[in-house]
Amino acid sequence: MDIMEKTKAACDAICELHLPRWDELPDIELYMDQVIALMGKYMRDFTAEGDKLLTPSMVNNYVKMGIMPAPVKKKYSRSHLAHLVVICVMKQVIPMAFIHSFIRTGLKELTEQQLLDMTADYYEVAASHAAERTRERTAAIEFEGETGVNILAASCAIRSQIELRLAEMLTADIK
Repeated sequence: MDIMEKTKAACDAICELHLPRWDELPDIELYMDQVIALMGKYMRDFTAEGDKLLTPSMVNNYVKMGIMPAPVKKKYSRSHLAHLVVICVMKQVIPMAFIHSFIRTGLKELTEQQLLDMTADYYEVAASHAAERTRERTAAIEFEGETGVNILAASCAIRSQIELRLAEMLTADIK
């Protein structure tokens, strides 16, 4: 596969990523094992194969830390799922203290539905922009084959590092 085909396939896959919106979450209460299974389905394309994005002990810790509300009679609602989607997306790159602050302050002005839908929208717009920038850079790459792909991958990694550093700088004073 040449660099153009590989870039097209990767960018198309990134643009297909979809986080659930509030209206896509089940409006029934679920037990922990059902929550874990459902979140695994929602988040399967957002982690490396074999990685555990969420376990029952993680959920219990998020409740203990106050990042999400406690279950009611061991059952989790749509609200809990919304919190978990936001947490699972963000925890891969940002400290839990920021996630806690983001959710806490966000819920002062937004509903849980608005917070989840906004997060999902931002994620998908960012994926679309990243794919577009990568397509543009591909056209400017002067190398074919493995060298070209490696240069393109390195530029994506560097852009990712810069974005992460910006996030760290913005959240430096959050404890």
